[in-house]
Amino acid sequence: MSHDIKTVGLIFTRKKIERSGFIGLEEYAIKRNIRIIHIDLSMPIEEQGDLDLIVHKMTDLVAKIERGDTKAKQLFDRFKKYSKAHPNVIVIDDWPNIEKVLDRMLLYHHTQTAATKDTIDNQPLFHVPKSIALDSVKDWNDKLDINFPAMCKRRTACSSTEAHQMILVPSPKGMSKIEAYVKNDSVMLQEFIQHDGVIVKVYVADGQISASTRPSFKNLDHSGDVVHFDSQMLPKSFETQVTLSDDLDKVFLRLDPEDIHLHKEAFLNNDKLQQIADSLHRQLGLTFFGFDVLLQSKTNAYYVVDVNYFPSFKNVDNFHSMFVDILEKRLG
Repeated sequence: MSHDIKTVGLIFTRKKIERSGFIGLEEYAIKRNIRIIHIDLSMPIEEQGDLDLIVHKMTDLVAKIERGDTKAKQLFDRFKKYSKAHPNVIVIDDWPNIEKVLDRMLLYHHTQTAATKDTIDNQPLFHVPKSIALDSVKDWNDKLDINFPAMCKRRTACSSTEAHQMILVPSPKGMSKIEAYVKNDSVMLQEFIQHDGVIVKVYVADGQISASTRPSFKNLDHSGDVVHFDSQMLPKSFETQVTLSDDLDKVFLRLDPEDIHLHKEAFLNNDKLQQIADSLHRQLGLTFFGFDVLLQSKTNAYYVVDVNYFPSFKNVDNFHSMFVDILEKRLG
């Protein structure tokens, strides 16, 4: 039976292995004649096994390269050189497709394109909050066409600490207060969509979706001060014991005594979420990705506010079997 075994290499950091739902995958996959190995890019890839397929998440390397890390560039170049020399080794996903989600403004244009391409009764399948780019917050002026409240995010969406640092800006006057947080980095301002404090997280694995709701920001007006936060540190469930700063606690729906999220879930249409996932896949060409949806307050219109490559699938039911099914399909 050994000659039927296929070898799949994973290029993920240890931290991402733990977060991505891969713990225990090797033991499960070998029962289905797929050997999983973890590739170390500090060594020649050819010496680590006769590979049939590679699955990777190297966004952390790219983040380091953008900060001038020459060692990271050497590791990334090793992967690119190997891929070019071994075209028979299947790679999930193609790097040019992943690049579409690494710059938030580029992603904004791609999601806009998908929204307008795929319509229902001549209406967009979903909406995208208006966004504008600033090379620096010093470029801000009141003549720029964007509504407040707004979210200020760095344009780079790579796996870096800065990429997860965001600022809620209630009104234009708050723009003068955020330079200390973002310095001279290129940023994106994204209009805030009122959504009753509930966000929908959707996980996509080769077209199969899994969705769940999480707490988010309350409906906001133009009052209050700017709020700086780390998106990875936000509570992932209601009634959580996670401690938030006083400023964040005022604007975040950490507790949900009126079960607003259950009301939102009642409006959720899984068929529509599937259509949105299919639309984004056609535009981006990604196998594994996640996207965030807001149901607009009062209208319940669907807004896609973010897309990311290979999010954590650890809370997705049967991810191991789903993942190996995808490998088998690609391996033919």
